[in-house]
Formats: sequence, structure tokens, C-alpha cells
Amino acid sequence: MFRIRLALVIAVSFSFVLLLGAVMYWGSNQVIGHFQRSQAAYEAFERYERLSQEAYRYFKQQMDRLITGGPNAKAGVETAKHRLFDAMRVLRDEVVKNAEDDAENYDKPAELERVANLTAFLDASEYRFNEVERLREQGKRESALQALSKFSGEEIDSKFQPLIDAAIQSERQKAAKTKQELENLVSQSRWLAILASLIAALFSFSAGVLLLRRVKKPVESLMKGTNEIASGNLSYRISLDSKDEFSYLASHFNKMAFELELQQEKLREGRAELENRVAERTFELHQLNEELKRMDTERREFLADISHELRTPITVIRGEAEVTLRGRDRDPDEYKDALQRIIDLSMQLGKYVNDLLFLARIETANLQFEWDNMNLTELVSGSVDDIKVMAEDSAITVSFGAPTQAIWVHGDKQRLRQVLFILGDNACRYSKPGSHINIALWQEDKTVCISLTDQGIGIPSQDLERIFERHFRSDNARHSRDDGSGLGLPLARSILKAHGGRIEVSSTENLGSTFTVTLPLMFPDEDTTT
Repeated sequence: MFRIRLALVIAVSFSFVLLLGAVMYWGSNQVIGHFQRSQAAYEAFERYERLSQEAYRYFKQQMDRLITGGPNAKAGVETAKHRLFDAMRVLRDEVVKNAEDDAENYDKPAELERVANLTAFLDASEYRFNEVERLREQGKRESALQALSKFSGEEIDSKFQPLIDAAIQSERQKAAKTKQELENLVSQSRWLAILASLIAALFSFSAGVLLLRRVKKPVESLMKGTNEIASGNLSYRISLDSKDEFSYLASHFNKMAFELELQQEKLREGRAELENRVAERTFELHQLNEELKRMDTERREFLADISHELRTPITVIRGEAEVTLRGRDRDPDEYKDALQRIIDLSMQLGKYVNDLLFLARIETANLQFEWDNMNLTELVSGSVDDIKVMAEDSAITVSFGAPTQAIWVHGDKQRLRQVLFILGDNACRYSKPGSHINIALWQEDKTVCISLTDQGIGIPSQDLERIFERHFRSDNARHSRDDGSGLGLPLARSILKAHGGRIEVSSTENLGSTFTVTLPLMFPDEDTTT
């Protein structure tokens, strides 16, 4: 078993380490002792350096305050004083501590005397600075500056600096001495370390070669399996013939790969299901969006229909009223006829309002009809009178030709009147002032035809098939009038289609157009049940 071999190597290595430890113990203790003394000397040197720096910073802050008296000088002096006395306290505590820890190698009286002298000087300097401050506050600026200069030259340079230099020199000598002793000890320990290293290297090489031979193949197999799994080949399995720990690890590795493969398959299934749900929701949202667009389009078309279909009856009603008011000495029957037309138009206007409430598209199924038998000659004649009223504003003349006998059809009177209004309104809007509109009614076999010919702007030949499309307007119509909606002719064709009829157009641009409406005749023996 690999575990037993590894335990044997570890036991031998541990024994070897204990032996080397016993050999190196004495040398290491000596090195540590010398190193500690060297470190203490360098730390003492650094503390004296810090004390020197903080003292000169404090002296400079005091002199700047006494000379310039700036607003922030006092705060700076207090900070420098705190730092100085903190450095002095640290130095004093370390001197006492080192004297107690290493009494054999430490000159305690000299160190304590040196620290006491430095402390006394700093206390005296505080007194001297206070004396200068009093002179300055009494207005004796010159005396204060002379006293400050004397203190700087005689006290700081002559007393404080030699104390600091002596302390630093003493610590340097201690550090040099301990350094030399440490180097000698390290030189002695070096040979021991070399010998120990050679022995350790020989043993490590031998043990490493033996262990490498046992672990190379299993480790390579495990690394290959790891690479296969990392590259996504979760079906790969590690095969080891040994019965040691590596074989146990390989079996667990194969089990992990199997679990990962199962998890990956579940993730793929979950992702596929999620993608299907997202696609379904996206399709539903698309449908809802299209439905909203359709509803918005129908809303706009509905408003356009209202505007278009209400304009013509209102125009005729206004025209009838204006014509009637302008007339003088008219026969009462004429007033009655005008009022009757206004009533008929008002009723038709009310029907438009009711119908347009249900109108979302101009399809026959969405329009409501009231079917009845009617005299088409009478209906067209009355509509011609209304068209004449619309034509008066542009001085357009209107003529009408029809047979004397009645022509009967089955349909919705108001709807057919609406078709005639649409054609008449377009003729009046797009005809030139002073031109003529001709309306004719005649019978052909089993149909009846109504034609309306104007002398207007005409329709371009390429647009003849498109004028019955919703919202389409030819270019010359848009240039002539900008208030059209392109709804009238599509609505007229829908109404005629519901009556079993049709509408046709022929036109020459800039000369005029002829619209022809064809409806089936009603015969006496025809079933008119709707």
C-alpha cells in the first residue's frame, strides 16, 4: 500500500529531522542570543535617532512660534511636544527593560545617566522657552530673540547635541560588536548547515525517486481524467489496476463525473424547456402586440370614418338652410321641401352616428342595413337636389337626366343616399369653379345604372385601381385638397357590394372623371325577404 510506504518515509524523515534538530539546537540558541542583542542595539540606535528628530522638530516649532507667532503655531508646538515626550518615554522604558533582561551584557548606570541627562535638558528647555515667551508677551521682542538665539547656540548645540551623539555612538559600537559576534557564530553554523543539507539532500533524493516511481502513473491518469472533464468530456472514466489510495480516488472521481453528466443533462433539458416557454411567451406577447396595433388602427380608422361621414350631411344641411334664408317671396311649399330635406338629412346624420359606433372596419359584415323596396328615381332626384346645394359654393352647375317611370330596387335607402353623397361631395370638392356635373339614371336589362360625370382634376391612370383602397389618395388629390381622408370611395364600394352592385370609374387627368354605379333591378315576382 502506498500509505504504508509513505508512512515509513515520513518516520525516517522525522527521525532524521530530530537528529539534525539536536545538532543544530545549540548553534541556533547562540545565533538567537546574538541576534537579539544586535537587534536591541539597532532598536536603541533607532530610538535615539527618533528622539533626536523629535527634539529638533520640537525646538524648531517653538522657535517658529516665538518668532512668527502664526495662528496654527501653538497647535503645532503641542503636537511636536507630545511626540517628543512620547519618544523620551519609550526610550526610558526600553532602557530599564533591557537592563533587567540582559544584566550581564548591559551598562545600566551609563544608559540611565544618559537618559536622565536628556530628560533634564528637555525639562530645562521647556523652562527656557517659557522665559522667552514671557519676554515676547511683555513686548521685549529683541530680548526674547537674543535669549532664543543664546539658547539655540549654547544649550542645544553645546549640550543636547553632544548627549545625543554620545548615545548614538555608544549604540553603534554595541551594534558593531554584536554584529561581529553574530557573523562569527553564523560562519561556524554554516558548515554544520552544509553538512546537514548534504545528508538531507541525499535522503530526500532517494526517497523522492522511490515515491515518484509509485505515483507517476496514477497521477498522470488522474491529470488526464481532469483534463478530459475540464474539456467537457463527462463520459470519460479513469481506469487504474492498483488497489491503493489512487484507485480509491479514481473511483470517486468517476462517480463525480457521472453525477456531473447527469446534472448537465438535467440542465440541458431545463434550458430547452425554458427556451420553449420563452418562445411561447414571446409568441403570445407578439400576438398581443399585434392585437393592440390592430385595435389602435381600428380606433384611428373609426375616428376618421366619423369625421368623413358626418361632414357631408352637415354641409348639405347648412347649404339648405343658407339657400332657404337667402330666398325671398318663396312659396310655402318650397320652404316645406327645404325643411323636409333638412329633416331627411338629419335622420340620415343620426343613422350615421349610430352606425359609426359599431364601425371598426369598412367591411359589409360590420355595417347595419334596413332593407326595403324603394323608387330609385325618386331617391336619386332628391340626392341631386342636395348635391346642387353643395355645388353652389363653387358656382358649379348640376344637371340630371332620368326616365319618367319609377325604377324599383331592394335596398337600404339611407345607405344608397350615402353613396350618392360620397360621389357628389368628391365631384364638388375636386371640380373647378364654374364647371358642370352631370348625373344620369338609366335601365339596362336586369340592372339599373347611375353615372356621375364631373369636369375636375381627374385621376391618374396608375391610381385608378387604388382609389378604392382605404386611406389612399392620388398625388393630384393631395395637392388640390389637404383635408381628404381616403375613406369615402372604399365605404361606397362596401355598401354597393352588400346590395349586389358594383362601382366603376373612368377618368382622364385634368379633364374629369365618370363614376358608374350598377344595382340589380327588383321585378314584381322577385322574393324580397331579407
